Amino acid sequence: MNPQKEEIIMIKTTTWKHNFSNYDNLDHINANGHQHLEIFQPFESKKIRLQLNNLYGETPLVIDSLEIYTNSKKKVSVTKDGKKSFAVESRLVEWSDWIDFNLPADSYLSVDIVSPTKAIHTLGLTISNDLIRTENSDPKETKYFFGISEIQVKTEHAHKRIALFGDSLTNQGNYAAPLSIDLEKEFHCVTANYGISGNRLLHPGHSTSQWSTSFGEAGFTRFDHMIAEYQPNIVIFMEGVNDLLHPGTGAPINELPTVNALVKAVHALKKKCKKHGITFVPMTITPAYGNINGGVFAWSEEKEKIRLAVNHELLKMPHIIDIADFVSNDDKLKPEFDYGDHVHLSNEGGKQVAKFVEEQLIRKRMV
Repeated sequence: MNPQKEEIIMIKTTTWKHNFSNYDNLDHINANGHQHLEIFQPFESKKIRLQLNNLYGETPLVIDSLEIYTNSKKKVSVTKDGKKSFAVESRLVEWSDWIDFNLPADSYLSVDIVSPTKAIHTLGLTISNDLIRTENSDPKETKYFFGISEIQVKTEHAHKRIALFGDSLTNQGNYAAPLSIDLEKEFHCVTANYGISGNRLLHPGHSTSQWSTSFGEAGFTRFDHMIAEYQPNIVIFMEGVNDLLHPGTGAPINELPTVNALVKAVHALKKKCKKHGITFVPMTITPAYGNINGGVFAWSEEKEKIRLAVNHELLKMPHIIDIADFVSNDDKLKPEFDYGDHVHLSNEGGKQVAKFVEEQLIRKRMV
């Protein structure tokens, strides 16, 4: 008799995930009722499903149609509960049905959404066009997108999961997106972007800024949600600059943290990771000298002293990546890394940072 063929057990794998936030000050995102996205997918698969996100919506997100396709241009309808038209109720995150779909490896999945819902505030944000492409391809403009916050496929093998956790320097993708693509293509890892623009480690969104609601809950507490939800093997952590920038420029000045408070918080995150067998990779806080926030100078000598002192302590931690030293000179962002506001990374600068971080991960034998 021929030996019985072993049944292949397929593993549910997240191939793309992007943190959404509450942009309640934006009302024009779906002005034309249609959205086109292209999202990089590293693995071949025959089964796929999409996460449908209306977490901050006050009304249902109505989907008239949701179609996916790749280079073949053969469109396949994505359904929920067997229906091609459906609604995602307010305050919910739901999953589509599993869809039979021939997904090639290293391809961009096109996603077309037709929706009559105009006031959509549950949004993702990107500047980089590397990992997720919107209809606006301008590399310097902020792009918002709705509806889809995660993609899962079924694969034969498990893959190392890497979470990129931080603020806008992570969320915007100028370093995170090219790093993710390299890690996925070269090392067969999967990544998730847990950055939130304006996020602080120690405080939730608490500001006179029109963007305050989108700043989200404090990084210290949402870190727990990330661990439970994504169960990463590695966390690359890059946060702290907003804890220094925001006080006095919308947030109360008495929320400016001490060196000890920031350092203790980062060490506490490391302990949380150790408890779950996760490798914690912190990065030093990059400079923000010259930044203007809300019409006032956001940086000061006191803030710079705190940043340098915090970095001095962080450099004692295992797995630390000294990103601040790589991108700065005389405690300022080098011009080639500066997006123009003296805080954020430029498109080309972000790619250099991605290569630097990747080299550090290789050198530390994490990938």
